Amino acid sequence: MPKDEQSCAPPVLLTGPILGGLVGALLSVTTFLYLNHDRDNKEWVRDNTPASIGHWPAPSADFDWCEPNYVYSPWIAELWNTVTSLLFLIGPALLWSKSENWSVRLNLLLVVAIGLGSAAFHGTLQYEAQLLDELPMIMYICHTVALLSRPDVTCPKALWVGGASLSLLLFATSREDAAHKAGRCAMVLGFSSCFVWLAFSLAPLCNQLDQRAAGGGSVKYFYTRRYQSAGLAVLVAILSWVTDNLGCRKLQSLPFGLPYPQLHALVWHTGMAYVCGSLCVSVVGKRQQLARDLASAL
Repeated sequence: MPKDEQSCAPPVLLTGPILGGLVGALLSVTTFLYLNHDRDNKEWVRDNTPASIGHWPAPSADFDWCEPNYVYSPWIAELWNTVTSLLFLIGPALLWSKSENWSVRLNLLLVVAIGLGSAAFHGTLQYEAQLLDELPMIMYICHTVALLSRPDVTCPKALWVGGASLSLLLFATSREDAAHKAGRCAMVLGFSSCFVWLAFSLAPLCNQLDQRAAGGGSVKYFYTRRYQSAGLAVLVAILSWVTDNLGCRKLQSLPFGLPYPQLHALVWHTGMAYVCGSLCVSVVGKRQQLARDLASAL
């Protein structure tokens, strides 16, 4: 009899070393752009957009993204970027009932915090809201690494102490202070390092989850397929982030009157929401398998 399609091993498009190398190369570009971005130097000219006057003060964030400001509402600076930020809430909502373990649920809540912080950031373009976007990102990626790398799927208390200390430092100091800049630098470098670790390490982890989920029967390769699709999604998403930052002037003046393609909203946010959801699936799966192991040991 022919094997069930889902039981066949998926084609290996992205191994851990390949994805890790590609992600590392792309994140070196994003890290350079992030740390060397001049917020006072406009990288594009909006000749044909409405005056960027709205309810909120003039943008104080490091990035005023390529989407024109206050086109649809005086209350929302970047409507497309704000609305698509809420895509991050979908994954946690779908997975919430899959585990009652609070380490897992905290992981899901951190993704929710990313979405809400991103919406606040894009809706106001204020620096304080930017921190509400960035701090959940670094906490989530570190928390995910901890859960997936530890056999007991728990997060060490030192990580929460470090996250709380970093948050206090950034909110209590001026953005021009040396300590504040050092904290921001540590945050972005830590984010990139954890992301590269995940890209390298998730392939064997997903294979292990598939093998153990099969329990000696036919392997469905659910986690491996999710890893492959998430790997492609993260590469496309990072490329869109870079393109949106470096090519904004051209994207705003496409030939034949084509509109600005909203790369940050439609590709970066959508892709990364899917990637975060895929990471959460792996966290939930590993915790479920641990629970089964503990139950069988009784």
